[in-house]
Amino acid sequence: MAVRQLDAVGEYVAKDNPGAATRLLKLIRKNANLLKKHPLMGRRTEFDDVRELVVHPNYLLSYRVSTQVVEVLQVWHVAQSRYH
Repeated sequence: MAVRQLDAVGEYVAKDNPGAATRLLKLIRKNANLLKKHPLMGRRTEFDDVRELVVHPNYLLSYRVSTQVVEVLQVWHVAQSRYH
């Protein structure tokens, strides 16, 4: 689901500015990859097992950490309702 959301973000931004879309997606992926080494760097949420990471001033990732993996649940714009 998160991969489709990321693709949708890129497509939406690319309509007006393809270069900005490329830079935004690179930045989101770069910040998301930091979770591999630092899985608890995001802030806690109202859900015990879900954290959020600001990956851009306007975009956040919701994710879950287990002993084996970091699972990205959602990519969302701060103006969107969360966890839909």
